[in-house]
Amino acid sequence: MTLPEAITADKITLSAEEIGERFLKLIESLDSRDDLSPERIRETMGIPLKVPEQGKLSVGYWSVDLADGWRYAFTYTPESISLLKGVDLTFQNSVDELASMSSICKLDFEYYDRRLKAMGFMASPTYGPIGQLEDWRYTKLAKSGAAGNIVISVIPHNLVPREETRLCVKSIGTLNGR
Repeated sequence: MTLPEAITADKITLSAEEIGERFLKLIESLDSRDDLSPERIRETMGIPLKVPEQGKLSVGYWSVDLADGWRYAFTYTPESISLLKGVDLTFQNSVDELASMSSICKLDFEYYDRRLKAMGFMASPTYGPIGQLEDWRYTKLAKSGAAGNIVISVIPHNLVPREETRLCVKSIGTLNGR
């Protein structure tokens, strides 16, 4: 079943919770990276994709403004010489980079973590040079071989910056490097 289109005037009109659920539904529908396509994205997320402009590696859409300055971008990267095809969902505050994520954190890090593990992804943290957590990597091996493996990066972010509170998701997307 194809979902109703979620784009009006080149802006996605879904809430943070709705886009998160549809993104997870897209990931769940993939047996391998080879299954990722504009058609699959339209069927599972309701987002029709345009062809990337000449010289651009990807195509993306911003959401309408959500609340408290928050919005998100959904990006699709077709396969190219340098990149594997992939998708990304990133939340950004256009007013204050250090704003509380409370208005967009209904689906928190724990929720995404549980859902990805339930889909068969194996999780492992990635740390930076001074021991700071940079992201969580979720890997699902494709039955068709290593070229189709799906690796997801989830960047957690404190609900309130500089306070150890509930973790939200700043971005979630496939790793696309060759």
